[in-house]
Order: sequence, then C-alpha cells, then structure tokens
Amino acid sequence: MDTCQITVNTFDRLAQRYAQKYLALDTYDDYYRKFCLHLTRQGATVLDVACGPGNVSAFLMRERPDLQVLGIDLAPCMVRLAQTHVPSARFLVHDCRHLADLGRVFDGIAYAFGLNYLNQEDAQNFFDSLSEMLTPNGVLYLSTMCGNTQNSGLETSSSGEQIYVYYRTRQEVEQWVQSAGLELVFADEIASPANASKATIDLVLLARRVSAYDPDAD
Repeated sequence: MDTCQITVNTFDRLAQRYAQKYLALDTYDDYYRKFCLHLTRQGATVLDVACGPGNVSAFLMRERPDLQVLGIDLAPCMVRLAQTHVPSARFLVHDCRHLADLGRVFDGIAYAFGLNYLNQEDAQNFFDSLSEMLTPNGVLYLSTMCGNTQNSGLETSSSGEQIYVYYRTRQEVEQWVQSAGLELVFADEIASPANASKATIDLVLLARRVSAYDPDAD
C-alpha cells in the first residue's frame, strides 16, 4: 500500500481549502528569510519540494525576485494553484521520492512539512539523494512536525478525510541531515500555528552541503 499516494490524493481534493488556510500564514517567514540569506549567488536556483499551493515559493519570489524557483508536488491541483499564485516561478507534478529524475542540481532546496508524509524507507531515500541534488555549499531548508514515532499512522479528520502521518524526533531528523553530508547551521523548535489541524512542536532547520574543497571548512 502506497500510504504517500493516499495522502496525496487527500491533499489534491482539499487543495483549495488548504490554500485558503495557509497561504497567508506568516509564522515561518523569518525562517524563510534566513534561508534566503544563505542563497548568496545572484539568480540562485531553488527547488521547493512538496510545494503545495505555493506558500514557500511565494515568499521566496517576494523576498528575492532574482531567484529561479522550481516547485514540485505530487498533487496536480496543488501544482495548478501554485502556478496561479506564483506565476514568476515554475511548477511541475513530480514525486519528491524521485528527485534525481529531475536531472538538475540546486543552490537551495526547501522542504516544508513534506517529510511527515513519507514512511521510513522513502524518507531515507530522500535524504540519500540530497548530496547529489545540492551544489557545493548549497543550502537545505527543512521544517517538520516532531513527535513520538509510535504516534505515526493513519489520521482521520472530522469530515472523514484520511492521511498517513509519520512523526520523528529532532535527534532522528538531525542525524538524517548530517548523514546526508550536510552541516547543520541553524535549528529551532516552535509551537505549531494556532490554525493547525493538530497541535505539534515544529522543527525548523538550515543545513549546508560543505564542499570537500571549501576553504571555510578548514
């Protein structure tokens, strides 16, 4: 059973409702701004993974109009909404579990809350692909809901919609990031937004791929 696809189907049906709920949310703007500050190259390329209706991409293009942003999501309705909301970026229907199929590398990768919908094997594959997807000194922005692994599984809303959610501890997520060859440069834990469907503790981090020839690493 592909639990990720089941979750994607639900998000696809609820895309418009999700956009209305979260597009104007500014809770994470300061963290997006930190991400932008690490994109030092003019015209830097950014991959917005599991982009949804374009929340992160919209901020990036407002803050840094010079960026070349590509957003991907497996839900077609989300992709259509994102392209409407952020016409200056480019969006594709693409599976984040197969990033290498894009055939590109990026100066920055943003992955906002998509990790919670990947099972252990798919999440491991995602992190394994990161070093090949980022340029030397490229930056990862990651946000995820933390929690006890035992609480992972099928969640059903009051209206009967179902998604599979996978929770990890901060330690596990940071270990994954470091095992991908990235150096943690910032991490913070905050309470989920007031309008979140479920109250959680969110982990937000930035990590940098350090080149073997990076003089700053000496």
